[in-house]
Amino acid sequence: MIYLQRCLCCVDLRLGTIIVGILHIVLDVFVAIYVAVFGESGSPDLAHRLFLIFMMIHFLSCVLLIIGCLRLRSNDMIFYVLMTLLQILAMIILIISDVILNIWYSVILVYAVLLVIAIYLWLVAYSFYAALGGALFI
Repeated sequence: MIYLQRCLCCVDLRLGTIIVGILHIVLDVFVAIYVAVFGESGSPDLAHRLFLIFMMIHFLSCVLLIIGCLRLRSNDMIFYVLMTLLQILAMIILIISDVILNIWYSVILVYAVLLVIAIYLWLVAYSFYAALGGALFI
């Protein structure tokens, strides 16, 4: 497994993890609004509604990530690590379903960009979680 020593090659992992939490909160709000507005012309289907609910839960996990980072407690951070893995899986499933439906080209592009960003943000948070002595499961 790849572990990072710094975030963006110049920021300490602790500060980088706090930035990750804040950035992921902003991205969650942006994506939730984007999917709610543009998903199925303003009325999202069941998969996108579930994704919106998941984004709200992920928002809570980002808050716990920031709290865990400030307190230096890996137990508070594990919820974010697991929820972000689920979010990455959900994004992959939504990309595949949108490609099969041959619609949603703008949403597919947004999901693809956010997927790459989410993987990197998860890697930063997981590296700090591992550095605090959290259980390594990957």
